[in-house]
Amino acid sequence: DTLRNTHQDLLMVGDVQEAFDASFNHCRQMLFVGIDLAAVDKRCTSTTLEMTKHTHVHQCLYNLSHHLVVLKLIGNHSTKNPFEAFKGVSNEEIRDEDDLLKHAVSTGEFGVVQVIRFNRLFLAYWFKRYKEAAEMAALYKPRTRMPLIDIYHAFYEGLTAFHFARKLSQDDSEKWFQLGGKSLSCFKTWAVHSTWNWSNKLLLLEAEYHFSIGEMEKAEEKYYLAIKSARQHRFVHEEGLANELFFVFHASNGNAEEASYRISQARVCYERWGAFAIAERLNTS
Repeated sequence: DTLRNTHQDLLMVGDVQEAFDASFNHCRQMLFVGIDLAAVDKRCTSTTLEMTKHTHVHQCLYNLSHHLVVLKLIGNHSTKNPFEAFKGVSNEEIRDEDDLLKHAVSTGEFGVVQVIRFNRLFLAYWFKRYKEAAEMAALYKPRTRMPLIDIYHAFYEGLTAFHFARKLSQDDSEKWFQLGGKSLSCFKTWAVHSTWNWSNKLLLLEAEYHFSIGEMEKAEEKYYLAIKSARQHRFVHEEGLANELFFVFHASNGNAEEASYRISQARVCYERWGAFAIAERLNTS
């Protein structure tokens, strides 16, 4: 709400650049904190329309890629293309995200390139395309002007790293433990400054770490705490994610009853989030 109000205040004084920065950041934070995706979709749509109305091309490019993430999580990206609203706004035709990436690379808009890389990492992780997630995480370069997505980059890179650390041989897993450990160290620092925002993510990374090194009792405790923290702080999407990873933990240990319960809890959370494509993915788990 603060960012939305800031957008209106800045428009009133004629600072269009800062107004649309605030508007895009509002859309992005709605996604990150687990607001119902239908509401995020609606907000992204209205933001794009307002940006195109003011011919504010640069920030619109960020929002188009972000909106595509939302639609893919919902599962209706095949029937709703956010790039349609951009027709006629720019001299260059940008029909989809691939066109957007080519445009950003050719014009040197590094910030847009980074946002696309992060968004692809985000989607790849949520849809459990781990190889793609690792590739996008490696391409992303943290930068001081994007501290929020730098933090989320560390989160998803860390989770991806611990996945590979479990799956690969000891020789091949070393680099993944190093990557995961780096993310874990960062979140230990960030959680000190904001328990509300980062504690559940730290706990989930710790759970995955203990699972990866075979410390099952510690891992189980951390999964419980990660779920509890996410629920207390109203991050329904990350409550679902913690339940899903807890399902993997129990399934790997042959605890079918608890695994079934955890995957059902994850599905409930994802449906409450509005991420019906993610909920559908669980049917194949």
